[in-house]
Amino acid sequence: MTNAVDGLSYSGAVAGQPLPQTAGVTQTLQRSNASTLAPGGSPFQSETLGAVSPDDVRVTAASAGSPTSTLPPCDTSQSILYCVYTIQPGDTLSKIAAEFGLKSGEVKASDLLVHSNRPDIASEDDLLQIGQKIRIPTQNGVVHLVRSGETASTIAELYDVPLEQIALLPQNQVTDLNSLKIGQELLVPNPTRFARPAPAVATSSGGSGSSGPSSQIVRGGEASRSGFIWPASGPISSYFTAGHPLGIDIDFHGNPNQPVGAAAAGTVVFAGGNACCSYGLYVVVSHGDGFETLYAHLSSISVSVGQRVSQGQLLGNGGRTGYATGNHLHFEVHLNGSVVNPLIYLP
Repeated sequence: MTNAVDGLSYSGAVAGQPLPQTAGVTQTLQRSNASTLAPGGSPFQSETLGAVSPDDVRVTAASAGSPTSTLPPCDTSQSILYCVYTIQPGDTLSKIAAEFGLKSGEVKASDLLVHSNRPDIASEDDLLQIGQKIRIPTQNGVVHLVRSGETASTIAELYDVPLEQIALLPQNQVTDLNSLKIGQELLVPNPTRFARPAPAVATSSGGSGSSGPSSQIVRGGEASRSGFIWPASGPISSYFTAGHPLGIDIDFHGNPNQPVGAAAAGTVVFAGGNACCSYGLYVVVSHGDGFETLYAHLSSISVSVGQRVSQGQLLGNGGRTGYATGNHLHFEVHLNGSVVNPLIYLP
């Protein structure tokens, strides 16, 4: 289906028009050494190369029981868990999954890519654009971003996979199952489900606290009954729906790098990310009573892990790091580990 306004077409069909090059993404291809990959099920052949041109190198698939095939270039310099693939004309998630040797198993192969690229991609029917960069797992599985309070056991339960499959996967480099860090990326092999039950709606956040003397309050206004304020100004370009169950997007077209403030007082539990893809640069704030908020696609970050922040305090500036079709804030509210509709808790 084609959008009559901008000429974009939706995945499930084909990729749409080109995106501008995302800053900070390397175009150099390097293959992972075979010793960092799992002994079976990897779509990447054992081989190590130096710096080469994307036009000269093809990553090869090694699906069990089938001949080796040649695949498009995929940048493996970002992580040993995945490569970064650039969407080409005619691409769909199903086509890409098949080309990289991802097998469906008990879930759709395309959903392995959906869940490895959130919030960029919410479903198989999401828009793909030429030039968009997505993560391709190095074997059948999902690239999972560790949240606050998560353990290897809770992650294994979420995807319904044996704990040892996550813990023993060499590229995960897990030495202590009880010391996973927020923002850490794990490769979860062969998931059989993705769902997590939604929590009951609460009426108060309980966030409180103070910040240092150098803090800058950039947002204000009346808080909701739950204690939250809007983190930024602008129209909502994506609502929390079944097709976009990952929070809301606040458009920054009128003020591309506007300051982003904390929706409630709390403690910064993550500040960082990878500008290449997914959330880009982002911040997570814990507010107590099971509440956390996430602020993604920032161009800069003004806080550090462990810092106490006041409601409205500057967290960073808006941008389009990760995958974003324009400058905007991706904003999530988490309650007891589950993503909930932010509009329930905002004024």
